[in-house]
Amino acid sequence: MIGHAYAADSLAALVAQGQYQVAYEQALERQLELAGEPQFDFLFGLAALESGHPQQAVFALERTLAAVPQDHRARLELARAYFALGNFEQARSLFNTVLASDPPAQVKENIQRFLEQLAERRKLRDHQLNVSTELKLGYDSNISSGTTQQAVATVIFPALQLSETSRELGDEFAEVNAGISYLKLLRKDMGYFVSASLNERQNSHYNLFNTRLMGLSGGFVYQAKGHSLRLPLQYQYLQYHDANGDHSRTSAGLGVEWSLGDRSTRYVLFSQWAQQRYSAGQESRDVDLALAGVAVSTDIAMLKTGLSASAYYADESPQTTGSEYFGRAYGGVRLVATWRPHSAHNFELALSAQQVEHDAVQPLFGKLREDDYRQAALAWHWRFDPRWRFSMGLSHTRNDSNLPIYTYQRAQQYLSLRFDY
Repeated sequence: MIGHAYAADSLAALVAQGQYQVAYEQALERQLELAGEPQFDFLFGLAALESGHPQQAVFALERTLAAVPQDHRARLELARAYFALGNFEQARSLFNTVLASDPPAQVKENIQRFLEQLAERRKLRDHQLNVSTELKLGYDSNISSGTTQQAVATVIFPALQLSETSRELGDEFAEVNAGISYLKLLRKDMGYFVSASLNERQNSHYNLFNTRLMGLSGGFVYQAKGHSLRLPLQYQYLQYHDANGDHSRTSAGLGVEWSLGDRSTRYVLFSQWAQQRYSAGQESRDVDLALAGVAVSTDIAMLKTGLSASAYYADESPQTTGSEYFGRAYGGVRLVATWRPHSAHNFELALSAQQVEHDAVQPLFGKLREDDYRQAALAWHWRFDPRWRFSMGLSHTRNDSNLPIYTYQRAQQYLSLRFDY
């Protein structure tokens, strides 16, 4: 117990001196030993809150209140922690409880200021508008996703020579991304949303592989305590080129997304149904898409780390007789780890894998196509201003196929600058 008292006194001295980060780090080291001691938990929570770790503060201060329910100072700091996390309803409830206990005048004034901010935030939350633009510059080692082979065997030609644009091509690129989204709550738990996006990629030397993707989405959202439901209608228009000229693909469909959890851990179920239709001359590629998946994400405040994992399965059914080989079924997983050593910096590692099997034999090659796709990506993001973000990233992709023409590797490096209006 003497050691416990000494630890609490040491934390109290650091907190009194305003050395919150040092106090927080010391408390972390002794958390397993001292968690559950009300004085330690309160000081730990206060140090965590003041040093920018509100989730850790919530855990510690809730333990304090569980042991000492009438500790309104701990309740006040817990309200501030919930406010910092964006859990405004819980913060409002705790602030009002402390206010009802008739605290000193200075405390009342501070609480009233928080309650006024909460009222303003509630007004803003009823409708949200987000607009962003991003410029990305980089190098892509294989813009065509082409093979390195000079020739491939077909059912007719044992060594069909491939054109330059069917093989691996590297090039510099510039990419512009823009997006706008609007959310309107018609009441506390229900509303609607609309969004639009544009992605345009221009290659330095091989304009044949330039692309433009435009998207529209809108729908209904329902959100209650701990869970939400989104029902978006989605439309995409992709413009691309090949050796035969300009082409396009449209995708129109309905999505469903249901999520459950809190800010530290969240579970998501999602699905999508869409019709993908190609421009004249490529109608044989038309398919209907059905996709379903599950995702989970968690935030480990102590390690300044976020983890997420998702898995999905999809089926694309061909809509043209005689083009069954364009149909395919595929499933995949994606793992993402994010580390935030500083409030302005975060690092992200993403690993993806997908297996694909087509519905019918590819006539040109006389085989049923099967692919094994893998990708690893690493990025650093620097939020040097509330509205500006600078990023650097690299990725490596490998696709192995039983048809050599579809086997390739691809590496990308980029720099980007994003502005949020």
